[in-house]
Amino acid sequence: MKRREVVLGAFALLAGLFAQVSGAKEFMLADVHPPGHLMIQVEERMATRLAETSKGALQIQLRHSGQMGGEGEAWEKVKAGSLDMARVNLAQLAKDMPAVKLLSLPYLFRSREHMWRVLGGDFGKRIRKEAEQNGAVVLTYYDSGTRSFYSSKRSIRSLADFKGLRIRVQDSPVYKDLISQLGATPVVLPYDKVADAFQSGEIDAAENNTPSYVSSGHYKIARYYSLDEHSSVPEVLVISKKTWSSLSEAEQKALEHAASDSSDFMKKLWADSETQSLAKAKKEGAVVVEKSQIAMAGIEGYAVKLYSKYITDSADLETVLAILRVK
Repeated sequence: MKRREVVLGAFALLAGLFAQVSGAKEFMLADVHPPGHLMIQVEERMATRLAETSKGALQIQLRHSGQMGGEGEAWEKVKAGSLDMARVNLAQLAKDMPAVKLLSLPYLFRSREHMWRVLGGDFGKRIRKEAEQNGAVVLTYYDSGTRSFYSSKRSIRSLADFKGLRIRVQDSPVYKDLISQLGATPVVLPYDKVADAFQSGEIDAAENNTPSYVSSGHYKIARYYSLDEHSSVPEVLVISKKTWSSLSEAEQKALEHAASDSSDFMKKLWADSETQSLAKAKKEGAVVVEKSQIAMAGIEGYAVKLYSKYITDSADLETVLAILRVK
């Protein structure tokens, strides 16, 4: 039986469980992206599927554009149980979850397929366990491609091009260290403040995936985009353990199926979005440097130095080696 038929069958079964349910439970879902962004489209699909499956008993209220604060704030609220759900980059969890620090190591994955296999195995189970210890449950992951640097000053083609740049990064110890190692200055800012920071001169560069680079309008003010692909950390959808524990088994399954469906949908959309976004940026004046045009050896050499700093014991070293061995 094809996967699509299996998924549709699961949705039909779950819908039957809610046939007699009256009233509705609403979940507040926070995201920093604006309407129309690929991630918002995917979350809207999840909300629709969940409402359909549960006969209206379970509904998601999406709060986009950072209405609930930045990603770090949303994560803190989910942990505290004051926010039901949030979509954040997995790197946001690094300060609370040791496993994520390892996953966030630069240039760890050979490809996205490699990353998905790792998350579907024992390492993925470790992440889920650590999330629960922090008061959250991992519902699913979303493809967010690979992150690369972009600058308003110059193209980054070698290690020397990082010198003196002020680069916006997420609040991740690994990437703050990486930027410092490369000779630049890390600047931690909420995602929704990046454009203003470019305009004011507070930052000279930032890093993100291609669709976000374009949809945010950053390509208009930071037109030098260098595809070094230093990170393949996915997005993660988390729900407060407090909210999760209040749900029945049928409600939990319905939410899991809707989340899984949205993740599959995201993977289908992402490849086309990357291609279209890059073409748009180039057409409107962005200077794109391909990975083959970057002197990666010098850059990666500094990045790999971070491995020894963040791999503090033999068990974690074996974990990283196991990730690298995954085929």
